[in-house]
Amino acid sequence: MIMNSTNPPENVINCLQTILDATATGNYDLFLTVGDSNYRTDITKEIFDQVSSPLIPRMSEGYTTTYFGDLKQGETQTYLWKLSFADDGYEFIVRMGMIGDKVNLIWIT
Repeated sequence: MIMNSTNPPENVINCLQTILDATATGNYDLFLTVGDSNYRTDITKEIFDQVSSPLIPRMSEGYTTTYFGDLKQGETQTYLWKLSFADDGYEFIVRMGMIGDKVNLIWIT
């Protein structure tokens, strides 16, 4: 499959948006909806809260994502974005891995 480096497939964008919406609102149940069984097991509510808590106030003021591209890593297709905030402060890299149509990893660093 040849992917366009300008934008990932629509289902990938939808998964990322679900994750960001869940993070911005602290909604762990929504966060789990896009993941495979390992994702749902590995990312506990405590881990989710640790990551989302400091991001909620910044995301509520506004944020943007900039797509960097994707990498094939074994069975996982990994997608990379820059996460920027309206406050013009510290930015993050979002790394989301997918196998098929399910997210198997998400890192916001």
